[in-house]
Amino acid sequence: MPAIPWRTVAKALPDRDYLVMASRLPLLSRRTVPRFMRLTLSVVRQLGRTNGVVGYSLLAQPLKGTFWTLSAWNDQAALDAFVRTMPHLGVMGKLRPRMGPTKFTTWTVSGSALPVTWDNAIERLMGSAASSGP
Repeated sequence: MPAIPWRTVAKALPDRDYLVMASRLPLLSRRTVPRFMRLTLSVVRQLGRTNGVVGYSLLAQPLKGTFWTLSAWNDQAALDAFVRTMPHLGVMGKLRPRMGPTKFTTWTVSGSALPVTWDNAIERLMGSAASSGP
């Protein structure tokens, strides 16, 4: 399944640095895919109205039960605020028991390098620098 194209929420300044975050979210069972996709819609709506997000893209592999996220932020504080806010916070709580080992990675890029490509994000995410989530 192709990626949801990069959606720009705020214009990136070419000579400013931004935080990029990529995640790999595997489900324990493909039976959870419809619920995951339903809950994800509320998070996508949240992204569109969140201060500090520059843009985002999603990649779904529903037949494999794996989902990927890619986003750019003004800074770590903006990303942290998003993660701690509803509905994202509630969605994490509902899905965590149904997920396999997640992976997250962050890095910094200049605004002129946005949007980051999926090839670059997956390479970084699957490399040794990625951290596993709970």
